[in-house]
Amino acid sequence: MNKLQKYLTANALFSTLNGILSLVYQEKIEQIFKVEPSNFFFILGLLLLFFSLTIIIEIKKQRALPILWIIIQDILWVIGSIVLLVWNPFDISTEGNIIIALVALVVFLLGLGQAKGLARIDEGNKKGQKSFKFKRKVKGTKQKVWKVISDVANYHEVAPNIDDSKVISGEKKGMVRTCSHGKDTWSETCTLWEEERQYSFVVNTHAPDYPYPLKTLKGTWIVDEISNNENEITMIFEFEYKKPIQNILVHPLMKYKFTKVCKELLDNWQNMIEN
Repeated sequence: MNKLQKYLTANALFSTLNGILSLVYQEKIEQIFKVEPSNFFFILGLLLLFFSLTIIIEIKKQRALPILWIIIQDILWVIGSIVLLVWNPFDISTEGNIIIALVALVVFLLGLGQAKGLARIDEGNKKGQKSFKFKRKVKGTKQKVWKVISDVANYHEVAPNIDDSKVISGEKKGMVRTCSHGKDTWSETCTLWEEERQYSFVVNTHAPDYPYPLKTLKGTWIVDEISNNENEITMIFEFEYKKPIQNILVHPLMKYKFTKVCKELLDNWQNMIEN
């Protein structure tokens, strides 16, 4: 169990405990808080149990975007608690305010731990470096598969996030191409080329006009032969964000969108190879 899973588990247990207490001891809690009887704590208990269930799902799946939403909900809980403690609009008792403060403190620490864990998601051997890997098995000879995926000058015809791509100099290792999406343009250099095996491109993220929040970005495309008429395509993208906070705020959305892009790209390649 990694750090993120540990904090998610602790959050799930804490939320479940508070949810059960709110349901079972509703009247007692109302007496401690010195508030009028209502269904508030009953509804709160149900919401906490539902929230706990969503956390339990992510302990195994560890999807970046849902985890970010869990952290945001924790932050909103803390903010709401601060509002209650500062203005006390419901004339809650001193004991009740102490409970609100203690729960908010625990939620804040859990949220902070989850945020640190989320920042490390998809991280490889190098701290701060993220890695995406996508695979697809296709029917076709290795020569045919390689011919399709190594057509780097026409990458824009299969990649939905690229509007145009052009080779401006060189060939194979040392080749330089430009890519564009909308008004954004950038250049890439081929740093590895093994015929009918693999190739890599490194994006010039240090260019003044580079449009994305990445410090480094490298893509590698690999063909592995399974049999005479079946091969596996692997795409690996290794990158670093310019600012650490982007590992939390940007990465979940980027992973969600980029996964969809790469699935469509692999679909397009598979159709070209098999049809």
